[in-house]
Parts: sequence; structure tokens; C-alpha cells
Amino acid sequence: MHIEDHVGREGPILLSPRARGLCSMANRTSAIALAIAFLPGTALAQDGAPADGQSGTSDGQLEEIIVTAQHRSQRLQDVPVAVTSLSAASLDQQGVTSTSDLSQAVPGLVFTSQLSAANAYIRGVGSQLFGPVSESPVAVYVDDVYIANPQGSVFSLAGTKQIDVLNGPQGTLFGRNATGGVIQIQTLDPTRDLKVDLSATYGNYDFVGLSGYVSGGLSDNVSTSLAVLYEDQGKGYGRNLFNGDDVNQQARNNISLRNRWMIELPTNTVIRLSADYARLGNNNAYQRPQGSVSPLPGAAPPIGYPGEYNTNIGAPDFTRLQTGGVSMKVDQDIGSLVLTSITAYRKLRNRNSLDQDQTSVAALDLTWETKFHSFSQEVRLQNSANGPFNWILGGYYYNAVGAFVDLKANGGTLIDYDQQRSESLAAFGQATLEIFPNANVTGGIRYTTDKQTFGFPTFALSASQKSNKVTYRVALDYKFTPDVMGYVSYNTGFKSGGFNLLAPGNAFRPEELDAFEAGLKTELFDRTVRLNFGGFLYRYRDQQVSIPSIGGDIIVNAAGARIKGFEASIDIVPSDRLKISGGLSLMEGHYTNYPGFQSYDTNGNPVGPARNLKGNDTVQTPDFVGNISALYTIPTEVGEFAASVGVQHNSGFAAAPDNRLQQPSYTLVNSSLSWQSKDETFRVKMWARNLFDDTYYILQSPNGVPIGDTQIQAPPRTFGITLSFHH
Repeated sequence: MHIEDHVGREGPILLSPRARGLCSMANRTSAIALAIAFLPGTALAQDGAPADGQSGTSDGQLEEIIVTAQHRSQRLQDVPVAVTSLSAASLDQQGVTSTSDLSQAVPGLVFTSQLSAANAYIRGVGSQLFGPVSESPVAVYVDDVYIANPQGSVFSLAGTKQIDVLNGPQGTLFGRNATGGVIQIQTLDPTRDLKVDLSATYGNYDFVGLSGYVSGGLSDNVSTSLAVLYEDQGKGYGRNLFNGDDVNQQARNNISLRNRWMIELPTNTVIRLSADYARLGNNNAYQRPQGSVSPLPGAAPPIGYPGEYNTNIGAPDFTRLQTGGVSMKVDQDIGSLVLTSITAYRKLRNRNSLDQDQTSVAALDLTWETKFHSFSQEVRLQNSANGPFNWILGGYYYNAVGAFVDLKANGGTLIDYDQQRSESLAAFGQATLEIFPNANVTGGIRYTTDKQTFGFPTFALSASQKSNKVTYRVALDYKFTPDVMGYVSYNTGFKSGGFNLLAPGNAFRPEELDAFEAGLKTELFDRTVRLNFGGFLYRYRDQQVSIPSIGGDIIVNAAGARIKGFEASIDIVPSDRLKISGGLSLMEGHYTNYPGFQSYDTNGNPVGPARNLKGNDTVQTPDFVGNISALYTIPTEVGEFAASVGVQHNSGFAAAPDNRLQQPSYTLVNSSLSWQSKDETFRVKMWARNLFDDTYYILQSPNGVPIGDTQIQAPPRTFGITLSFHH
């Protein structure tokens, strides 16, 4: 990698660790926000027929799950990749209604969150790096469009066609390389027949959700749809003891719109056009944990733990963003080939405020804005029919600019404007060959060239860096019987480097991950039981991590890690009325190198000298996670009654690299009771989440004086009722 450095003598401008945390969350508000905020409604497309990604089957048997993990429609059981596929019905059954709930259905997935950001870790691989251009190791795609900006919102997942979570590095087929995995979100195509879905939700804490989805054909070959979603949480989970204001309101007059068009031409051409817009906001607030006491003189009491969900701050914590984009996907049949083009443009701007010192004193009161826009173009050519030899070739171009605007501390400007431009070009190919009956070998390769350019005009600072990477995949699968397939694979991936915009002059290189995986996919007992399981071993190199330092954090390629684990999932249909799903994840991860880490006590005082954390547990890597859910339906003359329950247990994990802060074990129980009219037009659903009000955290973070430890508690018990209409 070649680095051109023109950084001035003033040196890097550093912010406190929480400044990074705050941007980390507030700014991670769009990766999934763009993806999810525009999905129709809180209860749409959950009634009636199976999701589009699943084909119907005879009563008492499992539905066939179709995934596009290799950019072609394949049975889940035929794909030599660890994939968890979730239809809208599956999400409903397991009580998953938002991005942060996804871990309840995908045991290897852990979410942390700040200021409504949802930071994903898959198999212990993720990142808390912040900034408008800090790409996540877990890449998010909506209808094949890469959501590059790390800002992500926790929004309703209902109304989606399908969500597929791909575990492990994806260094071949997907637009941007990812070390942790991929979350694929597919929305519903417009229908030719008129379809209307409406829903209204009311819950405790004065939560109101309204959604509408209308789809229909304008002619024989043109159809369109419009989705509208409004959410507002009128009362916070807690309050600011300093001024009495509500805090931890996860939705504040949020609205999102999505319009899709599908045009089918007689030339074997299908064009899909999409446009979306969202205005999102929340006031999730930091608090000091028990045992932490602020050292700042003059702070209004309490200067320690303010009580469940409360805070005690002089400046508000909030984030507010506007985001949207347009995309065009064209699929063109050319004889036995399919040519696909995906063009997308996205834009985001957000405004944030954070009382980083967590007191009434104006010691570290921060405000800032970020801007981001990106353009991407992908082209793929592949054979259309699944046969003994399947192949795909493609190219991908990506260009993005992200910037901090008017970053202030206590009213004084720290950064008026600095930015990073990212440009990437990649070529890729993958082929699968049947080498003898029931045995296939898959090989894929990708070449990527990345360039990042940094600029800080006020101080005439500039720098650039460039990297070229080759990643690849090799897999072998064998069908022992039509319903039992085993596979082994070796995959490599990398995540792009970049610049720390909060510390001008601080550059970091790409990180790399190699993964070995083996698994078995089975359908048993006349397709009433689906049991998939596998193991993996990771070697993580040049991991991008934060090294605490006086005045702020530096991002460096300091860490290496080894992570290994075992995963299993099961779906059972004991009868026409009962469906059971479950999964588990066993993991162990430790750092093989992590030099220069400075530990702090709960009040932010340094503990000993900086040291190497070799041997410590990797963060967000629980030893055990298990989930199980059940849905039981009772058809009657007056309609169908249904009861569902979902249980997830997490054994806990290290929340920081020095392992001092630990997320305790917790168990979540979600449940619902519903009635649906016989003609499937009306539905009434009573629901509860975190039924037994267990305590856990969506953020725990250590910091130096005067911040100390900080945390955000996950939502308490919530409950409500949803009324739905479907035509």
C-alpha cells in the first residue's frame, strides 16, 4: 500500500473516546436505516401466503426456502454457505420486529447500539469504528444495493420479502468486501393485482405506529407500489433528572417512504426502479453505571448512576437524520445468459448532540453534523439455468464522500469541515462444477483496488492511500442423499482502510480474515425436520481497533484474533398447526495481539501502563447463545387463532477488549396472541417483548476522565396491540 501524507505540523486533532462512540452510533444510523426504515408497515405481508422467498408445500411439511446467497435462486439446502433465511412470517413467529432484534433469530449475530445505531457483529466480527465513511465489517444490502454509510436505524422489519444473514467473510460475489458477513434485505416487488395492507399499532410508552402499503398494475407490463411508515414513542423509557425531559425515546415522529416500479418489456427485460426517503430521530441517552462517580466539580446530583433508563445531563442527547436514494436494477435475458445492471445513488445528512461528560456541567458537550453521498454501479453476467456448470462474472464501481461538518465542543469549533473520498473498482468471478455425481467444487476470485483521499481545507491537510487486494473462495459439497448435503470451504475477505476524520492524519489499513468452515444440511422425516449445523475457524489479521490515548482514540491495525465456533439451527413441523424453530451458537475468541491498550477504572482513571491484551476474550463473542420459538394455530368457524412464543438466552460477553466490562447473561421472552378473520382480511394481535423485563445493555463502554464508564440499557418490557387490514 502506498500512502501519500501531507499532514501539517499541527498534528492530529483528537477527541475523547466517547466522541468516537457518539459518532459511532449516531452515524451508524443509515446502513440499516436506508435498508429498513423504508420497509412497509409494522404488520404488513405477515398474513396469508408464505413469503416470496419461500415456496408453498403440502400441509405438515416444511416450506421450501429459496435464497440468493450466490446471486442466483437456489434452495437453502443446496448452498454451501452458512445462511440464516428469515421470511416475514418467521420474523413474526420469533417476535423480531426491528434490526436490533435480529439476534434473537440468528444466534451468531450480536447487536450493539448507541443513539439508534445498530452495530452488527457476526461470529464475533464487527466494529465500533465511527464516522460517515467507516464501513462496517458486516455489509448490508437492500435489493442488491450496498448501504455504505455506517449510520443505521433500528426500525420495523415487517413487510420485507426476506432477510438472509450470511455468516463469514464475503470476498467474492458481493459489491464491497466484508470480513464479518452480509445481511441481505429484499423488499417486495410490486404486484399486478391490487394489494392493500394497512396497520395501526399502539403500545406502552405511548408508542404509535401507522403503516400503509399499496401495490398494483398500471398496465400489463407496468406495476408500482408505495409504502409509508410512521412511528413515534411519546414517552421515554426514562427521564433526564436535570430538567425532567423524557429520554430514551427510540422513535420521534419518524416517517419513511418507499416507491418501487417494475417494468416488464417484451424483449425479456425486467426493470426495477426504487426511490426512498426517511426522516428519523431518537434521544437515546448515555448514563453512568452503578459504581461510577463523576469527578467534575459543580455537577448536580446524582453524579453517579441515575437509575434505570435515566440520565442526568445538561445538554440533550439526540440524533436526527434525513436519508434517501434512488436505484435501478435491469435484468436482461440474452439466450441462455442473464445480464444484470444495478445503479444506485444514496445521500444522507444528520445532526447530533451528545453530553459526553454525562453531567450537568458543560465539560464535553458536543454537537456536529455529517454529510454523505455515494454512487455505485454493478454489472453481472451469468448462465441462467442451474446445471452441472454454473458461473458468474462481474464488475463493481463505488464512489463515496463523507464529511464531518461543524463539530463543536462546548460551543467552540474543533473541526469545521473535513472529509474522505473513497473510490473502489473490483472485478470478480465464481464457478461451480459438478466433478462427479452429487459432488460439486466451487471456486471464486475477486480483485479489488481501493483508494481513500483525506482533506482538511482549513489547515491545508491532505493525505491519500491506496490498496490492492485479491480475495478468493474454494468450496466442496457432496449430497449423501437428496436430503443430506455436506460441505467444506475456505474463504478470505477484507475490509477497506481509511482515515479517522476525528483525528486528522490518523490513517488505517485494510483488515483481513481467513475462514475455514464445514457443515451439514439435512431435511429429515419426510421433510418435517430441517437440521443444519457446522463449525468454523477464523484467523483475523490487521484488525482495525481503537487505541485509547490522551485526548482521544487512534485507529490502528493493532489486533489479531482467533475465533472458532459451532452453530446449529432446526425447524420442525410436528403437525399442520404447530411450527417450532430454534438455533444455537457456541463460540470462543481471543486476541493473538492487541498492543498499546490503556485500561481505565469505572471513573476513567488509568489502570497501570498500556499493555498488550494478547489472550483476552474478543468483544461481542458470547460463549453460548440459544433461541427457540413456537407457533400454534387453531382454525375455527370464526377465524384462525394463533399463539407464539420466542425465547433467547445469551450467556454474556466481554464488552471491551480489556474484559473489565462484561455484559451479564440474559434471557428474553417474546410472545403474542392473534386472531385472523376467515377470509384473511382482518387481524388483531396482542404482543409483548422482553416479557419478564430482563436487564441487558445495547452499549457498555470504558473511557478516560472525566467520562468514565458509560452505558445504554436495552428496552424494558414493552407490549401493545396491532390491528391489520389486508386486501
